[in-house]
Amino acid sequence: MVREAIRRVQPAAVLIEGPVDFNDRIEELFLGHRPPISIFSYVAWEGGARQGAYYPLCDYSPEWQALVTARECGAAVRFIDLPFAIRGSDDGHTHLYADERLRGSDYVKALCQALEVENFDDAWDLIAEQDAGLSMEQVCERVANYCRCLRDMDGEAVRPRDLQREEFMASQIRAAWREFGKERVVVITGGYHTTGLENLLADEDGPVASPVEWPEEIVERGIALTPYSYERLDSLTGYDAGMPSPGFYHESWKRSDRPVHEALLVAMAARLREAKQTVSTADLIAVEACAQALASLRGHARVWRRDLMDALIAALVKDDVHASHPFVLAMQAVLRGGERGRLADGSPVPPLVRDIRRRLAETKLEPEQKVVTVELELTKANALEKSRILHGLRVLRITGFKRTEGVDFSSRDDLSTLTETWRIRWLPEQDADMIEAARYGSAFEEAVAACLREQAGKLERDAAGGAALLLDAVLAGVMETATELRRQVAKLIHDEGELANLATAMDHLLHLFAWDDLFGTKGSLETGELLKEAFDRAVWLLESGGPASTPVKEVEAVRLTRDVFERAEQPIQLNRANFLAVLERVQADSVASPQLRGACAGALWSLHAADAGSITRDLRLFSSPEHLGDYLTGLFALAREEVQRNPALVAAVNEVVSGWNDESFLTALPSLRLAFMYFTGREKSYLARELFAGERSEPAEEPRPLAVGPADAAEAMAFEVALFALAERYGVNLDPELEVTP
Repeated sequence: MVREAIRRVQPAAVLIEGPVDFNDRIEELFLGHRPPISIFSYVAWEGGARQGAYYPLCDYSPEWQALVTARECGAAVRFIDLPFAIRGSDDGHTHLYADERLRGSDYVKALCQALEVENFDDAWDLIAEQDAGLSMEQVCERVANYCRCLRDMDGEAVRPRDLQREEFMASQIRAAWREFGKERVVVITGGYHTTGLENLLADEDGPVASPVEWPEEIVERGIALTPYSYERLDSLTGYDAGMPSPGFYHESWKRSDRPVHEALLVAMAARLREAKQTVSTADLIAVEACAQALASLRGHARVWRRDLMDALIAALVKDDVHASHPFVLAMQAVLRGGERGRLADGSPVPPLVRDIRRRLAETKLEPEQKVVTVELELTKANALEKSRILHGLRVLRITGFKRTEGVDFSSRDDLSTLTETWRIRWLPEQDADMIEAARYGSAFEEAVAACLREQAGKLERDAAGGAALLLDAVLAGVMETATELRRQVAKLIHDEGELANLATAMDHLLHLFAWDDLFGTKGSLETGELLKEAFDRAVWLLESGGPASTPVKEVEAVRLTRDVFERAEQPIQLNRANFLAVLERVQADSVASPQLRGACAGALWSLHAADAGSITRDLRLFSSPEHLGDYLTGLFALAREEVQRNPALVAAVNEVVSGWNDESFLTALPSLRLAFMYFTGREKSYLARELFAGERSEPAEEPRPLAVGPADAAEAMAFEVALFALAERYGVNLDPELEVTP
């Protein structure tokens, strides 16, 4: 109908609701792209905030058809809406053809109830889409009435941003009237703005367009074409596109003179059969019959989207309907459609895309149609440069570059072999990802650093997450340009309220400061400052009772804090007296958990601020079965080597345990097992030999492994305890040395 209107009027100019700052590049739209595509606008603000927004265009978009038909008729084509950098700085939208006022007001709810449909999309289909017999005048009247009622219901509640946009568009229209003549201009705008524009344009002598005044707070802005897809356009995937099931409407566009649902039903059957789901010809006949019946019952001129969806579920789904049902998934996939746009060869792209492509070409990492596996030995200079580029692409979320194997610097489980394996492949989304990443900057390192800053800005009281981003900056080789990121991480450390989370951050920072010989951060003053900030905060949280989700995490946090002190006391000037005093106070705090008190005792012992005698004396405070194992868990985690050099401590533990009855021992057994897990098998064997060395003249044998698992052994012991107690109660002698004659 848009095409018909333009061809009938034969205008001198066609004005379209789109970003006016793309007008000087509007010829790029006619280079021969394959829709869907999108105009992508991005802006960077003072303070580091960056935003991007899309103006999608698919085959059946009125805007796209207006562009194509205007060019056929020789008319001038112009966009007339405010640029995103002005209109989008505070409304949060990323899809600028979506308009929640069309679907979220009380009027819409009342209309759906009156029309007896479920939601706005079904109401819109009934008003404007599914009856192919309606004339253009009838459709225009229906849509105009709907949008006018919606606007009237809003009254004074129309958003100031919408009013600003309408005043801007009205000025653009007046300028075109004066240039081309009022009767020779066709305007394509969203229905919600129609009433507002009509009221403004009643004054033909009102203000005309003037040059755009850009906000002074803008640091950088840009606009470019990018490929798009129906998957991203589909509102059912959670994207606020205002368009459910774009594949259905694409099929309707292609088959305007034939039944739409038949081809889609065939496609659904094929998809289900490929997924090994049984769907017979009889099933398809049942779906067809049900869809036709539903359309008739609802008064629809033809089978439409909702009829097809309901019929497929009613005829094929025999059990509970849920979103992950294979029939439902197949239906959604077919209705969504698989169209992926592609820009014409030679289309202008942002500087960042050119920079990325150049770097990939120079390092021979250009993606191909087939999967290419790249193995990197990071100790080699060229491999390290490749790794930095690939990690930068990972940070920017560019598809087609995936690390599959190799050293993991975030967990640092194994740093003995410094290799990485990456899988590289060209994917259709790749060009779009690169173009959209242009909102972070025009150069690769700049964009990666800006992306990391944005991610850090979204964190709240998460020092571990901030330190992980700093590690990403190191892996991507942008640490030198990450001044703002370091400032953000410092704030996250300062605001962190959980000791365990802060300890994870210290673990990352300590590795970079004390151990990293590969990436050049070892001994870095900037990293040292962050590490000192984290250590001081951890010491404060340790004494103030910063929460941890589990006692084990508390113990690990104390261990990491102690490790930082041992490795960095002198380089970053840590306060030894203050740290030891805090450990002593927490170790003596009766409110603190036994694990935490044991960990602090172990830290003092390992730092030569306590001796075996004092530790043994303190052990008596935790001699109950409920507390001993927990205390030892903390102690052994921090002072494993000291314990092995002082077998008297293990003897003291043995003395306490030997004084328990069987029931007390079984109560303490799980926590005792956890405590001794900090020792290796060889170390436990050594402790056992030392413990029993004085009780036998012959050399102690190596402990033999249990024939059953520890849990089974504990269960058997518990059974024996209960059995002997029962026997004693009834006077039955179970002495194994006594011979019983039946």
